[in-house]
Amino acid sequence: MKTILLVAITFFFMSCENKAMKKPSNLISEDQMVDILYDMMLLNSAKGINKQLLEKTIQNPEQYIYNIYNIDSLQFVESNAYYTYKSDAYEAIYEKIEIKLTAQKKEFEALADEKKRVKDSIKKIKNKLKIDTLKLRREKLFEAKLKRSSKKSDTLQKQPLK
Repeated sequence: MKTILLVAITFFFMSCENKAMKKPSNLISEDQMVDILYDMMLLNSAKGINKQLLEKTIQNPEQYIYNIYNIDSLQFVESNAYYTYKSDAYEAIYEKIEIKLTAQKKEFEALADEKKRVKDSIKKIKNKLKIDTLKLRREKLFEAKLKRSSKKSDTLQKQPLK
């Protein structure tokens, strides 16, 4: 019984050996990894918004990204596994991605605000023009009535009075 326990403990400690992850020979740089993961996040988000449009435009989104960055899937998987093992580097990568996403969100919010401002100003101008044209019509009608009433005529004889 003691020998079985001793063997089990020995195997346990052998399995707990700290094996360092070897750096892949074709490791993707951290900055390029940020760009790749950022684009993958955007494409995955686009799938959730309008999958049919994305599928019409891009057949295989992951392969599309690999082609853009001139990498293959094995290189990406090995680099991703390496950075995942190096948690501090992976955390730094995701912090950079978060900064990029936040900056882009602010840009889109600014564009949306500007678009809303322009739309509101156009609406305000249209309303003002509508009011102005109505006001002009009323003034013309009023002036026409004044002109008609200023010509005093004898209604019985249909001749102007002197």
